[in-house]
Amino acid sequence: MNNSSMNLKRLIRLLAVYLGLSGVVQAQSVYKWTDASGQVHYSQQKPGDAPGVQALEIAPPPPPPPVNPDADAEIARIKALSEQMARERQAAEQARQEQAIRELELQNRALENTLLNQQIQQQQTPPPNDRDSIIIGYPPFYPHPPYPPGPPDLPPDLPPCRPWPACHKSKPAPLPGLLPLPAPMPMPRPPEPLAKPNPPFKPAPAGVAPEIQGGFRGR
Repeated sequence: MNNSSMNLKRLIRLLAVYLGLSGVVQAQSVYKWTDASGQVHYSQQKPGDAPGVQALEIAPPPPPPPVNPDADAEIARIKALSEQMARERQAAEQARQEQAIRELELQNRALENTLLNQQIQQQQTPPPNDRDSIIIGYPPFYPHPPYPPGPPDLPPDLPPCRPWPACHKSKPAPLPGLLPLPAPMPMPRPPEPLAKPNPPFKPAPAGVAPEIQGGFRGR
């Protein structure tokens, strides 16, 4: 009995698949019989010599629901919208990359122009004048003239120098490029006092009358 039910279900499934694939929606007849050994059989063809054959009517599967045209249109619209959004994203990304490249090129050109202007200004600017610049340095070194072999010459109004034997020699010639030293000026005299100074104070000893100078004494 279990085998018969399983065979019937399998046959019904096969018929449903066949009918669904073929598109034929009709009632089908299935024949059922039992052989001499008690085995139940199912078949679409009626056995000729089998006793107790039963005809079973199998109802066709329900037709599929009709396709809604609005749903198909909505699906197509969503698909087209997604494709359009993908194209717009790709176009926006490409435009952004192109804009970044253009900005980078503009920056490079501006930098090149700045460097070129600096070079032109440096070429057109005259060099600085050394006279206007302030130079701080040490004064030049002037060597001292060598000392003469003898004592210095004395002016004519001073007595001759006796301690040195070389005083009476001829005067040495001045060095080239050097002027002879001028004669020293005489020392000025000190100014005379305008008034006679007071005589020094000399106190008289005790018990002695002071002496009067320049007066008359009594008789």
